[in-house]
Amino acid sequence: MKHLLLAFALTSSLLSFSQINIVDKSKKTIIKAISYDGSFMNFKDVMLTNEKKAGIVGHKITLLKIWNIKKANGEPIGLSESKTIENKSFEVVEYLNDYKDILRIKDEKEEYIFEPSAIDEFVINSYIDSLKSKLENKVFIPLKFKSELTSTDGNVISFDGNKEYKISKVEFAKLQLGYGIIIGINNEFELIYPTEAFSQPEDKGWINLEGSDILQSKTTLLHKDTFIKFSNNNKVFINDLRKGVVKLGMTEKQCRIAWGIPTSSMNNIGGYEKVLRYGDVGKSENLYFKGGILKLIR
Repeated sequence: MKHLLLAFALTSSLLSFSQINIVDKSKKTIIKAISYDGSFMNFKDVMLTNEKKAGIVGHKITLLKIWNIKKANGEPIGLSESKTIENKSFEVVEYLNDYKDILRIKDEKEEYIFEPSAIDEFVINSYIDSLKSKLENKVFIPLKFKSELTSTDGNVISFDGNKEYKISKVEFAKLQLGYGIIIGINNEFELIYPTEAFSQPEDKGWINLEGSDILQSKTTLLHKDTFIKFSNNNKVFINDLRKGVVKLGMTEKQCRIAWGIPTSSMNNIGGYEKVLRYGDVGKSENLYFKGGILKLIR
């Protein structure tokens, strides 16, 4: 009996003082910054990764319209003080993400905590520098033979596909809706360079310009060297592409260049691998592809 009592006491003692092993996984994953390449103007592109955003550390940003900013110690900034730091440039010291973007920024006097949201306006200074280097004094040729855009001063500009156009200036400007980039052409007129997500072609040497009309009409231009290469690579259909015409034998990419982004696309329909639909159901024109080649227009 004594032995049983002793065993019970030892077991109880071990149970009383044993502890579970707690592994600390509460620390947030370290964000590995990707060096900023000048490809985005601010954080409004929802596809931007935290790694890309962290790449702006060391770069300067200019605050335009701000609502979510406070002093480094967390003390709120009054409306009158926030107005004094608008339109000023700050160096980004640190990027954090705690379910939202957080930038620690500084000027020559003080540090601030800036939490950019959808209603805040700021621009990465080197984005403008990068765009100037990429576009200013470069010669471009319109993709289409004929296109029209409304310039920033309200005049209708007709682009001739047989002419060359030189970008004479690139400027950051306040527009009717927010802020953006203005492109000067031939020192004669100005158009908008759209900066929203997916508003510019992915192919190098291609740009979209936008008119100031209510429909925000767009036209595509190619850098002169890019245009020459594009023409040589599409000799069979180059005139059709520039007229906005699709023909059997074109690739899907060529059809998209000619007609633009389809209303919708479908896979494996009626023996065709892919179908692009342009227009409303019942009133659309459909392009049917096999092996990546247009086989039927209906």
